[in-house]
Amino acid sequence: MKTVFTVSLLLILLIIFYFKYFEWYTDNTIPTVSFPFKNIFDDKGNKLNVILIAAPFRSKKDDELYESYKKQGLSFAGISSYLDFPNPINNPYEDTYHVLQKHNYPSMVTTWLNCFRKNGYTQPFSHLPNMLLTEADLKDVSTVKIDPTIPKEYDFLYCCLPDNDQCTPGWQSYNRNWDLAKKCLEVMCSQFKLKGILVGRKGCEFTNQCDGIVKVVPFLPYNEFQKEIQKCKFLFVPNVSDASPRVITETICYNIPVLVNQNILGGWHNVIPSVTGEFFTDENDIASSISKLMKNYSQYQPRKWYAENRGNTISGKKLADFLIQHYPTLNNKDMKYATITL
Repeated sequence: MKTVFTVSLLLILLIIFYFKYFEWYTDNTIPTVSFPFKNIFDDKGNKLNVILIAAPFRSKKDDELYESYKKQGLSFAGISSYLDFPNPINNPYEDTYHVLQKHNYPSMVTTWLNCFRKNGYTQPFSHLPNMLLTEADLKDVSTVKIDPTIPKEYDFLYCCLPDNDQCTPGWQSYNRNWDLAKKCLEVMCSQFKLKGILVGRKGCEFTNQCDGIVKVVPFLPYNEFQKEIQKCKFLFVPNVSDASPRVITETICYNIPVLVNQNILGGWHNVIPSVTGEFFTDENDIASSISKLMKNYSQYQPRKWYAENRGNTISGKKLADFLIQHYPTLNNKDMKYATITL
């Protein structure tokens, strides 16, 4: 009788120890977080017990939420998906709360999901286990349906959302590199007579060389914007301060090549010359990149490349393996892949 009691007591203690130190979770016990935090999901759409820090904290509430999640026993990973984060943010129009607080984000996480070139940008998380992956890499290509009835109306599309009614400089114009875009547009219109659509810069002045051949429209709802993408032959992306440009991935999935600034922070690893698109650096070399793209246009296979190299089953599996390797208390070690946006 005494032996049975002792064994039962030991089992109870083991169960208590398990729950206390290994934090068994169900999907219902993991909070649904919001920016600057992000959830990670398994292949069934269930939340994992690892929370992403995806951008600088904006208020005391974010600090309190981080402490609250930590007390709940949740683990953390960092992801470079917002401007220069976790490096100092160069956008002069960015919220400054994080500057005053001087957070050391790499010290707050176990791993980091990285978007930067190893030889081209400071990596304050280099001492952590990290992998090259952006949120946009996890896009499921099967969800991007090409509409064959949509005709090509433009040579290119460029998106730079409005900052204000006066079209004075702001967060969007800096992030989308409007100053460089205007110089490049002059080359695209004067030398190549390219037809284009400019989304978001309604009422903004730029070269008169584009008069009559570049259509300017205001901000478009998501579904309408997706239709406009399919009307173009290539996407023009002069952005530099962009860590995870979803529009590049979406355009590639529509089997449309991209023309991207060589100096962009993230997404560069999805631009494969002669396959998914071409690079340029400024108004001085964009002409040669356009010439190459237009001359060999039929040879690009962006959707095929993406399907064979990215998406849930490839990038998502790499993410799942990475999490399983570095988080001993992960609540699903049998998942086929992980994703960030459902």
